[in-house]
Amino acid sequence: MEEKKKISLKLRIIGIMLLCWLLPLIFIVGINLRYIWGSHFDAVISKQLEQLKFNDQISVERLDKAIQSSRHASYDGTIISLYSRYRRDKIPERKLIQSTTVYLAGQYGQDDSMKAAILWYKEDPEKLNSSTYNQSVNGVYQQVREYWSEDHEKVAEFADTLDTAVGFYGDGKRCYMVRNLLDSSYQRVATLVILLNQDYCFESYGSFPVGTSHTVKLDDCAMDLQGSPVELDESEMEAIGGRAGYIWENRNLRLFHVIDKGEYKMTTLTKFDDGSSLTTLYGYRSLVIGMVLCLIPLLFVLIWVLDNHLTKPINALMKGSKEVEDGNLGYQMDYAAGGKEFKYLIQSFNEMSSKLKYQFDHIYEEELALRDARIMALQSHINPHFMNNTLEIINWEARLSGNQKVSMMIEALSTLMDATIDRKKQPIVLLSEEMIYVDAYLYIIAERLGKRVKIKKELPEEIMQYEVPRLILQPIIENAVEHGVVRNGQGTILITGHTEGKYLYLDIVNDAVLTKAEEERMKRLLSVDYDTSKESSGSMGIANVNQRLRIIYGEPCGLTIQKEGEEKVRARLTIQI
Repeated sequence: MEEKKKISLKLRIIGIMLLCWLLPLIFIVGINLRYIWGSHFDAVISKQLEQLKFNDQISVERLDKAIQSSRHASYDGTIISLYSRYRRDKIPERKLIQSTTVYLAGQYGQDDSMKAAILWYKEDPEKLNSSTYNQSVNGVYQQVREYWSEDHEKVAEFADTLDTAVGFYGDGKRCYMVRNLLDSSYQRVATLVILLNQDYCFESYGSFPVGTSHTVKLDDCAMDLQGSPVELDESEMEAIGGRAGYIWENRNLRLFHVIDKGEYKMTTLTKFDDGSSLTTLYGYRSLVIGMVLCLIPLLFVLIWVLDNHLTKPINALMKGSKEVEDGNLGYQMDYAAGGKEFKYLIQSFNEMSSKLKYQFDHIYEEELALRDARIMALQSHINPHFMNNTLEIINWEARLSGNQKVSMMIEALSTLMDATIDRKKQPIVLLSEEMIYVDAYLYIIAERLGKRVKIKKELPEEIMQYEVPRLILQPIIENAVEHGVVRNGQGTILITGHTEGKYLYLDIVNDAVLTKAEEERMKRLLSVDYDTSKESSGSMGIANVNQRLRIIYGEPCGLTIQKEGEEKVRARLTIQI
């Protein structure tokens, strides 16, 4: 029976999208364009702009009231008189501060337009200052402390730029009204700083719809009253009309209004985010509801198609990937996909899973064989010079003395040869057994060099139970003897060991000077990708030891050779336990 032709997933999705969304989208866009370009939209904008102007007028009236209140401190002469009496030593400093505080509380402690008032004398602001706060509008002493800790220095610099005029300074969150108090000689005596109550002064902006952002600028002092900051260049405002207008840009409507009072200028910026200015279009509610009801059945059809032809096949592929990730190589999926794309993907997954299992099994077997071969090859390298020297010593002892030494040296040599041959095929032995081979080698070396060599072993008994590769210490000790004792004519070989965490550290320290060239050579011999086949037999020992440890235990195990001071060299073997 001929298999039914599968329709591609891509065509299915495109067809459903055209059916469910294209026609309604055209309908909605047409209505919005008619609304935006129509006269009704202009009417809505004009209404919002008039509302902004009305709100601005209320705010200006309240600001003017606050400015008028601030003038009392300049014109009634109380502050100037107090300071004059203090300068003539008529009243003490405490009386000056106390009287100033009482004055501030009486003038500004109940004014709804301000939360706090601070007055400081120019002579010594840190010392000669008073303050009050209006608890009826949530004014607290913490706001006075914030002024002194965060804003005073900048406000003082700003006050230096003012003469008799009032000025506004702020950081986007707090806004201060600043006025200098001058004596009869027009010399600045003190500065009055008033923290405006923004909730009262700009209360009227809460009448705008939800989603509206407001920023008010008093001269250069900008306050973000609601939502995100609103920005508009004066050049843009000038291009539209200068004093009031709107800009429709990137689906955002921004209104602006400027009031120049002479003494100060207030600029109001309002932004309606994401087309929120169109929320007054209530007449289309029924139409929108009808469209939504028509789209709901189509939405269920889209969900069903996506679930059967997209979600379920993807879940099946994810399950198969998880099985392979967990080690179930060769896992086969039996899911029958509806679209030809997923059918191909599932078939490809099953084929790749089978190939992966086959390749992994064979590569693993080959890797084991190669690893065993490399370890056996590396174990087999023992310096032939050592064997020649040993036979030479035995020969001379046999000729000259005929005493017990010959027998003992033969036994030591036999021990080393047994370790090399490894009749039991045990590449890993206990450290206690490894030290038997080391002792045999050291006995022969002691007989060869006599008093020129001193051997010290500091190996705790508890580390003898750990396993190490067979003949892992002998090449390192031989290298220490040849490059330390033999080269210098005499020396000491120190063998130590300890454990730390999950690693066993075996150290061989000898008396030697490691030159710069030898350091470079050691670095080359102990590199990860070093090829021992390119090295002469006299230098393969330490390279083989390093490679054996890396093959058996992996990183960070291996061999390191470093200077210890100026006249000693330490070789360290790191072995995982």
